Amino acid sequence: MAAFLPLAILVFVSLLAAGTTANNGYTTPSPSPQQQQQYTPLALLTPPPAHSDKLLVKVEGMVYCQSCAQRNTHSLEGAKPLPNAEVSVICHDAKNRIMVGCRRAIADEHGYFLAELGVTKVSDFYMSNPRKACYVRLRASPDFECNNPTNINYSSIEGAPLRDEGKRWADHDYDNIVYAAGPLSFRPAICPSKHH
Repeated sequence: MAAFLPLAILVFVSLLAAGTTANNGYTTPSPSPQQQQQYTPLALLTPPPAHSDKLLVKVEGMVYCQSCAQRNTHSLEGAKPLPNAEVSVICHDAKNRIMVGCRRAIADEHGYFLAELGVTKVSDFYMSNPRKACYVRLRASPDFECNNPTNINYSSIEGAPLRDEGKRWADHDYDNIVYAAGPLSFRPAICPSKHH
């Protein structure tokens, strides 16, 4: 029996090479080159759309008031949204200078802000990359009881870096992109002392 096994494998391989299948001897012919070309999906023939060299950049994020229980930490546990807090979006140009027209944004009643930078050429940004060229800083809090900036996510010293969360779409002559920053936080100026 073992002597016939190599012969059986050889016959099976020969039948497969000839186009015969194991389903009762039926054969399935290979499509001709013309038939293959006929069924090529249209998406493979169409070149991908060219991206514009212009971007409409937006930056979104949240501003909070840090809980006194978390003071001197980078935790936002127990933090509350801070309505009407003001932030700045600052970007650097191709020569690493601060771009004219930095944007201010005011948080809504839920602490959410959205700053629009306007349509700009990609090459105008430092390293041709708005995510690397821009950052967000805290500006002002309308709440006098919670108006000390924290450095959570680097929002008061270096500036909070932007994150690309995949929010992009094309629109006419430019591409839209929405980056995220933060969350950012102020903290209360005065917190009750902790009793041990």
